Amino acid sequence: MNQNEQLSFIDWLSVMSFCIGVMNLDLNVSAEDIDNQTQTLLNEIHGHLKDQDRKLDNIIQRLENLENG
Repeated sequence: MNQNEQLSFIDWLSVMSFCIGVMNLDLNVSAEDIDNQTQTLLNEIHGHLKDQDRKLDNIIQRLENLENG
């Protein structure tokens, strides 16, 4: 084999860098999926808490009405 047919250290380094980049891309996509799931859960929790606040306000109002007459 002559010099042109052999892979140099830089060539191998480039291939490894590409492989690592592909693996990182997969991790980034997974992290984005987790962020989306987290946001969905937070939105559901927020909605539930708002519903609970309305119910508590209703209970407080009824208690105040009973207390006042």
